[in-house]
Amino acid sequence: MAKKFITFLGTNQYLHCKYKIDIKDNSSEEGKYYKDKNDLSDLNSNKNQNYIISKPVRYVQEALADFYCKNWSSDDVFLVLATEGENGSIKKNWESGSISKYDKYGQEYEKEPKGLKDRLNDLRLPCKIEMVPIPDGTKEGEIWKIIEMVTTRINNKDELYIDITHSFRFIPMIIPPLITFLKTIKDIRLHSIHYGAFETLGSNQEVCNMKIDGRIAPIRELTELYSMIEWAEATNAFIQFGSGKELNKKLEVAKTNIEDNKISNRIKPIIHNIRKIDEALKFNNVSELKQTDNLKLEKKINIDKAPNLYPLKEILPMLENYLYQWSNDKVENGLLATKWSIEKDRVAQALTFLQEAIIDYFIKLFGWEDEKEYRNIVFFVLQVKVREKNKNEFNNSELKEWFAENIDLTIKTLNNYNNDFIKKILKINNWRNMVNHAKKGDRKDIIKNFPHIFNEISKNFGYDINIDIDLNKK
Repeated sequence: MAKKFITFLGTNQYLHCKYKIDIKDNSSEEGKYYKDKNDLSDLNSNKNQNYIISKPVRYVQEALADFYCKNWSSDDVFLVLATEGENGSIKKNWESGSISKYDKYGQEYEKEPKGLKDRLNDLRLPCKIEMVPIPDGTKEGEIWKIIEMVTTRINNKDELYIDITHSFRFIPMIIPPLITFLKTIKDIRLHSIHYGAFETLGSNQEVCNMKIDGRIAPIRELTELYSMIEWAEATNAFIQFGSGKELNKKLEVAKTNIEDNKISNRIKPIIHNIRKIDEALKFNNVSELKQTDNLKLEKKINIDKAPNLYPLKEILPMLENYLYQWSNDKVENGLLATKWSIEKDRVAQALTFLQEAIIDYFIKLFGWEDEKEYRNIVFFVLQVKVREKNKNEFNNSELKEWFAENIDLTIKTLNNYNNDFIKKILKINNWRNMVNHAKKGDRKDIIKNFPHIFNEISKNFGYDINIDIDLNKK
């Protein structure tokens, strides 16, 4: 695990300026460095401010490397991706030999102009500096080659710093999917994405007429924009797969970073409900799927006071529909969880939820106690009803006397259900045992008939919850 700074070097003739870099947190690695080294007082007049102004530099990479990499180690790497060829950035900006001391308006830059290679070496950074020759991306397949050249230099759990200031126009399109790809295959951590907004100073000719102390360009951090992808992925994992872990991580970070306590406190019940539903679906525990008050949080979160929560504002309406679809009725929740599982192509989980919903329904119908020993005999009673079992075969010694006294009355409560329907219910039990216990059986029968049997069970139980899916096409 190492820190890797990835930056792209362009071919333009860059002008000198100073860069303003925000220090988001004085307790951060960079903030501590400047505080310990007293560099803040050297670079800026106000020691309490949360930014620094770099010395005059020609390349934004100088300012970023000087800020981030001063206390890195020899295991860390500053990667500069530069294009090859006569008109490439290696010749024009990496090497010193071809750099003119004059700008294109005839004004003198410096007496001994240096390329980025020498400028980075002058910083005496403790990390490695590596230049990676890349194609310019104009031919088919070259963009994939650039992606490969980056990917092969990233190891598992590396921490990435990315600068796109001087990148080719298509590079900003590459970065988000590349980060997502690397997070998946190499479990990398994204520290930051940077863009040096030199253009805020005006045109090059206007900048040339400015004194150097007035040329202060901001470095924009774009990391929060990438977080939109993380919000979307985390929400999708919860809605599609019932896994709320990543979404709650995002919410916890957001809650911590919000100064407004009212907004922060309104996020707590979302985190609680997500965790509750996550665990309920994970462990097939329908009793944990309960109705909660619809908080209408998108109306309560003031984005002006918490702008980094904008993605959450857009996600909340969909999230709330999911969080608050559950009721206080265990049977209904069991059917809803079954429907959700089938829609997510989780047949084994759907069979377990439906089996439990059937048991909950008949426990209530029979007027039995909702205890384990009674739940275990529901399907035996159904088998007695359709004559697949004889009541004399009951062998639970603890309930034998109770069973003998109650079985006939219990069977009478099933008179409203014909034997064909009861047999379909028993088929669910057989399917569940077959799938969950890896027994032999006809899985094609499940794929063909599950939705139809579910819809019939839902209707006969008094619920309008239907599965409109052909499992043959999933």
